[in-house]
Amino acid sequence: MRMGEFILIKYLKGTLDQESSRKVEEWILLSEENRKVLENLYVVLFINDRIAAKNEIDVNRTFNNFLKQKTQSTFLLKKRRVMQLWKRAAVVAAISIVVLLSGALTMAALLEKNSQSLIVSTKLGERAQVRLPDGSDVWLNAYSRLEYKKTLLSRERKIKLSGEAYFEVAHNKHYPFIVSNEESEIEVLGTKFNVRCNDDEHFISTTLMEGSVLFSNKNTKIGITLKPGEELLFDKNTNEIKHKKLTRPEEVSSWVHGKLFFDNASLEEIARSLEKHYNVHILFNDEEVKQERFNAEFEMADNIYQILSILELTNKFTYKINKRNVIISSREK
Repeated sequence: MRMGEFILIKYLKGTLDQESSRKVEEWILLSEENRKVLENLYVVLFINDRIAAKNEIDVNRTFNNFLKQKTQSTFLLKKRRVMQLWKRAAVVAAISIVVLLSGALTMAALLEKNSQSLIVSTKLGERAQVRLPDGSDVWLNAYSRLEYKKTLLSRERKIKLSGEAYFEVAHNKHYPFIVSNEESEIEVLGTKFNVRCNDDEHFISTTLMEGSVLFSNKNTKIGITLKPGEELLFDKNTNEIKHKKLTRPEEVSSWVHGKLFFDNASLEEIARSLEKHYNVHILFNDEEVKQERFNAEFEMADNIYQILSILELTNKFTYKINKRNVIISSREK
């Protein structure tokens, strides 16, 4: 069981309601590790408070008020003594600040190092839905992996994605949500969008349903903002970008609702999708049949035999199945 950092902060500051405080205290008692997490967080908050308090002290004004209270006759003597004390205090203060900042940086490094990542992955034929600690919902398609890491010291909510996922991001204008893959990033504040970045494909696609997203790539150094209903295709090999408006953008994320939708898709593209969803291996006997194109929609509840049989009715190909291997050939003319 994990406990969110912002809930723990409210607990330490005494602003958490009674029921939530009880849950935090039960969580602390579960393990020594949980207790140390709370202690480390307390140290960080304590250091921040001390730094803030130090910044609020007007040293010059305090020193000048002190001098004005002294009589003119003893001014030089007292000034000399005060300056000696001032120098000594300055040295002590400098050492304290160095120690304070050193401790803060050390603690920050420890918290960053010890903060655990949330990793979710799916196998062939699997899908998953997960709610992230910030409240965002993610649907993960077959054979995909995401890694999420959010710490108190970071102003980013950052996801590393390999595969395909649909996001409904919790809005937070202070903490941008970033989806990264290799050299590319998609940044949002709160929105709904689909990202496809399979390792075995040469492109990254982003389709926006609601809100706004910014796509950027380190190699091209170009940022493109998408509007609802738009799709961006980025070629990882050539760095070419295609940006277009879709008639039915919701079909891109139809897999979330258990549907497979193919719009003028090649048989090779369909095969790659079927491999992931049904955990089979599809081979082609010739290159020509790979380029046959189809418009089709299926339920994921259908088995692969039903899907291939329906597509075969077009008389464009034939297929054979041997256990989990599917062999597709061009139909003899």
